[in-house]
Amino acid sequence: MNSRERMLKTISHQEPDRVPLDLGGGKSCMFTRGFYVKLLDYLGLQEDIIINNKVSQLVQPSEKVMTYLGCDARSVNTVFRKSASSNARDWEDGGSLFMIDDWGTTYRMPKEQGLYYDMVDFPLAQAEDEADDARYAFPEPAKVDPECVPEAAAYRDQGYYVVMPKHFGNGFLQTGPKVYGFENWLMMLVSEPDRARCFLDQLLEKKFAYWTDVLDRYGDSIDVVSESDDLGTQGGPWLPPEVFKDLILPYHKALIRFIKSRSKVKFLLHSCGSVSSMLPQLVEAGVDILNPVQISATGMDPYFLKREFGRDLTFWGGGIDTQYMLPLGKPDEIRDHIKRNIDAFAPGGGFIFATVHNIQSDVPVENFMTMWEAFKENSRY
Repeated sequence: MNSRERMLKTISHQEPDRVPLDLGGGKSCMFTRGFYVKLLDYLGLQEDIIINNKVSQLVQPSEKVMTYLGCDARSVNTVFRKSASSNARDWEDGGSLFMIDDWGTTYRMPKEQGLYYDMVDFPLAQAEDEADDARYAFPEPAKVDPECVPEAAAYRDQGYYVVMPKHFGNGFLQTGPKVYGFENWLMMLVSEPDRARCFLDQLLEKKFAYWTDVLDRYGDSIDVVSESDDLGTQGGPWLPPEVFKDLILPYHKALIRFIKSRSKVKFLLHSCGSVSSMLPQLVEAGVDILNPVQISATGMDPYFLKREFGRDLTFWGGGIDTQYMLPLGKPDEIRDHIKRNIDAFAPGGGFIFATVHNIQSDVPVENFMTMWEAFKENSRY
């Protein structure tokens, strides 16, 4: 059974030969630059490091590393041609690196020991009303570079499951903070819902345009598309249930319905935090796959999730907690932790082993290799 067959079977909620593995290939289980340097040294490899996400300082792992690990998924390394109106730029000032993205959001990273860029300023941070909002130039979605398209078909021909991990902006909850700042946006959702809907209507139309271009270009050579919307905190949802149901969920429904009307792709929602209370609504909206399955958050126990939602959702993640266990766990703790998670999620298919989010620079490579060996020891059906 090759990787593609293994992934197709497990996403169909059947048991393949073993649990599929995603480390560095699909969604939110990538390697930060600091960790990848350590991994290359451990494996005795020398290669150029390619950054594929500047803000998070994530690398594009080489095919040699992916093959060594036995990763069953591959991400298309899509280059997007920026619109002529793009105002994105970079500069340096003293001890920091700065960048502005297409949304007008300003980011900063320290030059010394900087791990990633943090948002520090927002284009509508001082906006007071709809008139101020109307002066904001909403970015145009970039277009797929046609030269990138053959890569997806090549991956499929090689027997891999193909993921489109990139999307326009963030989700319907998490794009607003890029433009207004977190406090302003969250207050707007509660106190000025019509003003928020005006922004969300524009975002939905831009996402329609983005996915039209992606799906028309790639056709049936991609298997999964993804959107990111961190709906949960460590202890519960970001929003009161009625605000989520009335203001955010309808946009997810509309976008998923649009995508599935144009393609047979599976829809992956990346959402960190405690989201179990929202899963029935998200399943009804058309979500097929949940990622990264933050098992350390409230209400996210693997056995509970599998029992309540395992018939409807594929869990892409939840293999190992990355807050404590991966960076700080002892070898025996890591092995026991992984066995428990596989025992909980794997029966009946519907589980792809991946870390709960990207692998950070403070993770000892020995812990990573212990995780990998423990997965191999426990992954057979």
